[in-house]
Amino acid sequence: MRICFVGVALVGALSVSMPAWSSSSCDGASKESMPSWVADRDGYREPGNYVGIGFAEKDGRSKEQQIEASKNNAQHNLVGQIEVKIKTESEQSTSVSNQRMQKEASSKMSVISDEVLRGLKIKAHWVDRDCTYYTLMVISIDSVKQSQKVKNQKNRLELFKARLAEGTNREKNRDIAVRQKYLGEAQALLGDIDFSLLPEEAGDAFYNKQLDAALIAANKEVANVKGRMALFAINEDGSLSADVRGKMLDHLRSGEKLADRLMDDCNQKDDCIRLAKEQNFDMLTLLNAGTQVVTTQMGSLKGTLTVSKTVYDIQNGRVLKTDKMSTQVIGWGREELDWGAAAEKVMQSFK
Repeated sequence: MRICFVGVALVGALSVSMPAWSSSSCDGASKESMPSWVADRDGYREPGNYVGIGFAEKDGRSKEQQIEASKNNAQHNLVGQIEVKIKTESEQSTSVSNQRMQKEASSKMSVISDEVLRGLKIKAHWVDRDCTYYTLMVISIDSVKQSQKVKNQKNRLELFKARLAEGTNREKNRDIAVRQKYLGEAQALLGDIDFSLLPEEAGDAFYNKQLDAALIAANKEVANVKGRMALFAINEDGSLSADVRGKMLDHLRSGEKLADRLMDDCNQKDDCIRLAKEQNFDMLTLLNAGTQVVTTQMGSLKGTLTVSKTVYDIQNGRVLKTDKMSTQVIGWGREELDWGAAAEKVMQSFK
């Protein structure tokens, strides 16, 4: 997991006594001998603390600029140590079975925030004879660990809320299987949240109640369509009105107790199958109607309505049965061709 860090502004509360400073070459050099944390910057350690050591040469800077640069370098050094620690612990604790969600929950910890570095403080400073300003910065390891735990739990709760929202959004996720997947992920996340670290939140019982309601609704939705037949009618040439197509479906539904006429629009077979599958239907009956009009020798118009009725086993991806019926209507103009009567006659033939 890639870990990134941002700097944290050091506020005025980090106040320490500063050495005397003059405009001469280095009248402000510390009178004390070089401390061990300066002499052995790479090897210096303090039990129970993360340590950051920074320095800044005078190099034409003002006193304030040099002090600020030294503090920033110390902070950068300290944050780097925490970065390595977090990365190592994250890689060791990520479980294989729940790897994606674990990584997603812990990835937001990759940025060291103000919240984690709240206990940061300047412990000491020292100035050498060349006017190089050194800063020793520390933060309690226990403080960082506790802040990490709280931040991680907050991240998990945010992810839980996001998954719950996806699992209950029927407009965005029409496929019940997709929504059930999100709810399953929400359930796994909620089980790992320690609400004792989040006293400001509503609590485990509150969020479990929300999740239970969503799971019950999803299960009921699945049960309501299990074993049922979805009904669609399409007319690719556009000759049949929506009212005529609706009456054709009503004919079908009157003979099928477990059939539901879907109100969604679909213009092609694959779209109809997808919509029925998204709503968890096991079966689909699709009416595909087409018309043809010719002029007779008498000058009248003869219209032919052909309707195919195909039954699909959606779950297993099979066509179970296909029937086709045709009928004709006569008229002196297209407006006289009674496609409604033709459709009714065809549907009666299917029975």
